[in-house]
Amino acid sequence: MLNEHYVKLGPVRTRYFEAGHRSAPVVVLIHEGGYGGDAPNTFGRVVPHLVDKYRVVMPEMLGFGGTDKAVFFGENPYEPRLRHLAAFFDALDLQQMHVVGNSFGGGVTLRMTLRPETAWRMRSAASISGTGGPFRTQEGMQGAFEYTPSLEEAHRLDSWILGDAVPDDEHAQDRFDSSMRPGQWESMMAARLRNPSLPAAPKAIQWDLPAALSASKTPTLLVAGSEDRMLEAGWELKLAEHINDVAIERLETSHSPNISHPELAAKTLRAFFERIEQRG
Repeated sequence: MLNEHYVKLGPVRTRYFEAGHRSAPVVVLIHEGGYGGDAPNTFGRVVPHLVDKYRVVMPEMLGFGGTDKAVFFGENPYEPRLRHLAAFFDALDLQQMHVVGNSFGGGVTLRMTLRPETAWRMRSAASISGTGGPFRTQEGMQGAFEYTPSLEEAHRLDSWILGDAVPDDEHAQDRFDSSMRPGQWESMMAARLRNPSLPAAPKAIQWDLPAALSASKTPTLLVAGSEDRMLEAGWELKLAEHINDVAIERLETSHSPNISHPELAAKTLRAFFERIEQRG
């Protein structure tokens, strides 16, 4: 069902997947940003529930999956990925697209609504458990960003995003395999490097979101999981206060219902897309 492709964007060889009819409305799915995260293991289970009506496009961001591994120092982790995705949309000439992201990919999606080079292409934005930076729990940060590649560690990391109730052996194996791609682990770890001669970084990171979202003109859906341990309770309400055109859906899931409850996630997304399309 998923067709694998590569496109060269400047020096960066970028992997992406497509499914569905090319003339159908476009849905772009942006994967998570954890160790071993990639397009198929983040949204592959959702695709079968979308392709009857939508053309699904799943790019892989810098440093993940089959896309080249590159690190840009001196800026936050969103900026180089936003530039990379803007070039990807240009290359494929994607327009009037519904964009959905999970976790870090959800934050990327929210930030795309603020950038002129991407916002004009977006018919809607949906963030599944992605805040764009703020409102993450300290426990979740430690649980998700401490990882030495092994199948056991992949299971432990998955317990944070999927919950502990039902271990997912297939997904843990996929995460581990993807985390073993040359450069994936290294590109994630490189962000921790810091010149020891520079002044100490402030302990509390100052994020421009949520306040900056007041400039967004894109209809936006925020999907929150009631059992999510990665984010502060009520994060979706704090973001929604700053978004002009916003809807909220709360699911009885953890951080990534697109993996743990793909049919429910797809149903939620389709209902949102249909409301947007009915506006004309």
